[in-house]
Amino acid sequence: MKKMNPLPYLTQVMPLVALVGTYLLIIAYDKSKIVERVTSKGIKTVGTVVEIRQNPGELFGSKEGEGQAPVVDFVTKNGSHRHYSTHYQTPSPYQVGQKVEVCYYFYKSIREVLLANEGAGTLPKTLFRWGIALCLISYPFLIKKLMLLGGVN
Repeated sequence: MKKMNPLPYLTQVMPLVALVGTYLLIIAYDKSKIVERVTSKGIKTVGTVVEIRQNPGELFGSKEGEGQAPVVDFVTKNGSHRHYSTHYQTPSPYQVGQKVEVCYYFYKSIREVLLANEGAGTLPKTLFRWGIALCLISYPFLIKKLMLLGGVN
């Protein structure tokens, strides 16, 4: 039985993985700027905490995380909206029924909302880690493919 060489297959697939990794890095950068964008361009209003949610834990972990985050209803000139905060804290400084300051920035399909003293959350860091991992794995194959296309061995 002849062994199959995976290099040609990997050389074909990994450029797509490199593209996904690069895209994740771009999204991570954009999401890390959410606080600046919302505070500079957003509109302030008052919302009401309608629920306190438990942290669901790590994305791929089985253990329950710590902390709670509020769910806030608020009204804009275009109707009412609900914000599910991902800023988990222990103990939670929020209580159901509490009035809180909300800053929102809605533009076309962009819907960004922050509570006072709320950061960008864990999404930018998670996307950054996955983007770096995918790029480190796939860029050598992309470079190899470009060298093969250019006639350099």
